[in-house]
Amino acid sequence: MSDSILNEKAENCVSHDPEYDDTLGVPDSLEITINENENINSNNDTDNSERPGVIPFSAIHDLPKNFKNQYRNVFIPGEEVHVDIIDNERSVTTHPLNPNLYTIEFRHGPFIWTIKKRYKHIQNLHNQLKIYRTSLNIPFPTKSHKERRTSLKSLGDTKEGKGRKGALPRFPNKPDVLVPYEQLEHRKKVLEEYLTNLLKIKIYLHHPETVDFLEISHLSFIEDLGMKGKEGIVLKRTGSGARSRCNFCGLLEGMCCIRCTHFCTFLCRKWHSRHLVVKDTFVAYIEPKSGSIKSVILMDNGFGISFGLYTTGLRNGIQIVNLSRHILIKCWTRRKAKEWLEFIQEVSNREGRDFIQSNPHNSFAPYRSPIPATWFVDGSSYMSAVADALEDAKEEIFIADWWLSPEIYMKRPAIHSDYWRLDNILQRKAFEGIKVYIMIYKEVEVALGINSFYSKQRLVEKCPENIKVLRHPDHARVGVFLWAHHEKIVVVDQSIAFLGGIDLCYGRWDNNEHRLIDLGSTHHSSIYIPSKGRFTNTSSKKVSNANVKKHVLLPLAIATNTVVMATTKSIPVLPIINNKTSISPFSTSQLNAGDLLLLQPIEESDTMKCDTPNLERKNLFGMAKNTMDRMKHSIKLKRQELINMVYNPHEEDSDEEDVMTTYAMQTPIETSQSLVYKEDEVSEYPGVAKLWLGKDYVNFIVKDFNDLEKPYQDLVDRSNTPRMPWHDVGVMVQGATARDVARHFIQRWNAIKMEKAKLNSCYPFLLPKTYNNCSSSVPFIEKSTIHNVNCQVLRSVSSWSAGFLDSQTIERSIQEAYIEAISKAERYIYIENQFFITLASMQRSAVKNRIGETLLKRILRAHREGAVFRVFVIMPLLPGFEGEVGGPTGTALRAITHWNYASISRGKDAILSRLIEAGIEDPGEYITFHGLRTHAMLNGTLVTELIYVHSKLLIVDDNTVICGSANINDRSMTATRDSEIAVIIHDQEFEEGRMNDIPFPCGKFAGSLRKQLISEHLGLFKTNEDIDVTDIIKKSFYKDVWCARSNRNTEIYEKVFHVIPTDKVVNFSMLKQYQDEEPLSSSNTLLAQEMVEQIKGHLVNMPLRFLCNEDLKPAAGTVEGMMPTALWT
Repeated sequence: MSDSILNEKAENCVSHDPEYDDTLGVPDSLEITINENENINSNNDTDNSERPGVIPFSAIHDLPKNFKNQYRNVFIPGEEVHVDIIDNERSVTTHPLNPNLYTIEFRHGPFIWTIKKRYKHIQNLHNQLKIYRTSLNIPFPTKSHKERRTSLKSLGDTKEGKGRKGALPRFPNKPDVLVPYEQLEHRKKVLEEYLTNLLKIKIYLHHPETVDFLEISHLSFIEDLGMKGKEGIVLKRTGSGARSRCNFCGLLEGMCCIRCTHFCTFLCRKWHSRHLVVKDTFVAYIEPKSGSIKSVILMDNGFGISFGLYTTGLRNGIQIVNLSRHILIKCWTRRKAKEWLEFIQEVSNREGRDFIQSNPHNSFAPYRSPIPATWFVDGSSYMSAVADALEDAKEEIFIADWWLSPEIYMKRPAIHSDYWRLDNILQRKAFEGIKVYIMIYKEVEVALGINSFYSKQRLVEKCPENIKVLRHPDHARVGVFLWAHHEKIVVVDQSIAFLGGIDLCYGRWDNNEHRLIDLGSTHHSSIYIPSKGRFTNTSSKKVSNANVKKHVLLPLAIATNTVVMATTKSIPVLPIINNKTSISPFSTSQLNAGDLLLLQPIEESDTMKCDTPNLERKNLFGMAKNTMDRMKHSIKLKRQELINMVYNPHEEDSDEEDVMTTYAMQTPIETSQSLVYKEDEVSEYPGVAKLWLGKDYVNFIVKDFNDLEKPYQDLVDRSNTPRMPWHDVGVMVQGATARDVARHFIQRWNAIKMEKAKLNSCYPFLLPKTYNNCSSSVPFIEKSTIHNVNCQVLRSVSSWSAGFLDSQTIERSIQEAYIEAISKAERYIYIENQFFITLASMQRSAVKNRIGETLLKRILRAHREGAVFRVFVIMPLLPGFEGEVGGPTGTALRAITHWNYASISRGKDAILSRLIEAGIEDPGEYITFHGLRTHAMLNGTLVTELIYVHSKLLIVDDNTVICGSANINDRSMTATRDSEIAVIIHDQEFEEGRMNDIPFPCGKFAGSLRKQLISEHLGLFKTNEDIDVTDIIKKSFYKDVWCARSNRNTEIYEKVFHVIPTDKVVNFSMLKQYQDEEPLSSSNTLLAQEMVEQIKGHLVNMPLRFLCNEDLKPAAGTVEGMMPTALWT
């Protein structure tokens, strides 16, 4: 009885129509059991709360899944898959059993793609799904279900029931070989119906066999990756990746002959199954077992595909190559190989054309237009904008820096505690699920103290899952010891890109005021102290700490002497610069701790005699001792209070830092002072915080970086060493240009991944977004500062820095853009750069870049034509290397100085020498060289320091700008050395302007940037002078304002401070004598103050005769002398 019931139920499950197999029908409320312990509902969709009907770009970073995993949902939530068989090819001779090749078009949301399948492929899918169905716990059909199934089978093509969700997938059993040609259209409709109904049943739609049949993956329907493209399983040969070499079964390393290489390839290499993906600008392949991307091949001007026995050695083989990778794949049939070939060629010639074609300046990327762009002068505005962009990130953050300091404050002062500290910003975003990828230069530790290892560890520990940091290069492995990754890039969501000369590191934050001092709320000393030999800057002689006697009673002696002198009025008392506070010279209780601690140590204090009677002297001694004890206690309490306001509250202070030692008294900067500027000095900054905390207070010519793991410990003594201000320029670009910058980052990241972390799944391959929709929003940028421009990304990269296979492949589009811009200049060229190492010579000897030669030709052409043409060059007065110019520590500093002067004014190939040789009596009519300098009052004494010009900027004719990370030297321009990135910008929006009193269009981007820089250097923001900077080449401005102000400022600085470099010093003996002379700032302070008030702006002359009688090249016996010349040029 029971057997008959089972047989009856089984008959109900089998179709009575022999032409169709409809056994794949399932109940609507089916729950599938995937694992023994886990059930999922067939209606379960991928969560996507942000944009319904769209898979976000962040899905590419989801945990990869095996292609056979039932949980692997690759479809757009809420979107059905529509099927249309649009064509068929019939070939009875070559395929007698399956003569019809159907072209099937699928539509899923906005994506459309086609595949070619034969009847046997559809039949195989059907059989696999039948096997799968038998494994499911499906209840036997009820009577109502049987009736419904019968009614569905009888539905015609035009009836509404065809598209119903519950329609049965009815597979035609008759093979194609038995279907006559006249019934092909009907056969196409039947197969189309079957696939349509099948794909409406979710348990079949998500089945791995269906996904494989549809040729899709988790990358298929991500909108920001562009079109669906073409996908499918292929076989890839091992060892056909980047820089592969024969190793004879692992026994040898690249030492075999060519024939042995072929033999080893044939013998040792294997074929592995890979899922190949072709998108609009790249090709990638995925390992089906893990679901992870194993390689990304970007389309570039070396991209190509070849097919066939001649090029691949295989009848069904395809070779895909670009400048960095080559892979060999094998398809199942020759037809499939041809399909891949045709599709990749079509896509590369259409969507990938921008990267395959030859672009202007031989750049990897074309010009893009219109591109919203914004400039930033100095680090304050730049870092603030970067911080806002990072805060708005939704998917990805890319950062590439020469140096990155995790504890850098992006917005200042730090009135919001450490909210805007870089590592905390990145941590917040990482906790939100945003992926952060950082590349930093891996320095040679014995040569540089930037400690990239500390930076990496500090950042990764914030969120190891989402913050990934790669350091490069591994010097010994790559064989690169002298060159660096010098780019400065921040890219957010591949839609907003920042670049220029500003690293996110110590010393870079500054504004147009370029302050020298930052003592916080510690008031300047109210007592005047002669400053000779006490203050340290680039113009002072260095005094060895070994010569200073550290007597145990020295701090007490200093305090005692101070009280005595202040009480007896034996030294003048200067009023403190504070309108709200007046300090009596008799009131020691009102003296700040810093005032006593900042006093000059007296070497002979233990033997010093005073005119005070012994008894009174003892009383003063005791009074000073008690005062110091009280102050030490109050300093400690106040220090702890203020540290808690600025430091991370979770950081514990070491006991060593809490103890006020004798050495700490001598070096008061180790005792933390309150972190604020006085209101009258920084009235626009509320709150209590220093602008430059700890290591961020920099004067790297006086002292280079060390102990970076102690970020809040000062490098130099703020009480006697002014900081070195930092002048720099950056830009922000959006849209397609931001995509290009991101593409450069992705190329470098993937190259480093292949080289260092190929098998490390923690470091994924990155994918570039499509260029179809590059819109972005920057609400944190004022609209009036955003201008639409024509923009192109430029680079200096080579094999070691970008991962090119051929060591001869280079891109030096930055130099080519410089040369073209200079050659086409009509009225003026404005240059700001950290270096000027470029010889004005046709011969390529020690210096190979051609920028100096091009400048010479352009000036000579203007001279022949009698045209007014100006070249403005702003550069640092001294190179940024630690050391004393005239001392043994300044070898590297002098080496760079030598090459700068060799390019400017010394030697036969210097540009000024060549101009004079060509008959130009006064080259200053065409080109002038300047630096920047400023001054301030530090503890009652006038001090000065140069402003370090770190910009990498070229402006031409108020319509063209080149801004990036590249210096004017061979390291940046030849491409085989440092890696660099820049953008060239041409204005598209203009306003009225004038050049030499003739109307001339002024670009809104280039013109506004040039006016900002000119105004800053001339001090117009402070003086509010009515000086028109519209026409900068006419004589009344060029000579009477620009050059005259530079000359006057230079003269005052030399008289008041005895600054170096200076034209008054031509050899080392004169330098020593010059530094020994007492400057006016020490001998006559009142006159000195009157004179410095006449200084306007920061502009000064570049002293072209400084040490001109000395050979500044490193001596042969020194370490620097043994290094190759290329290190300095």
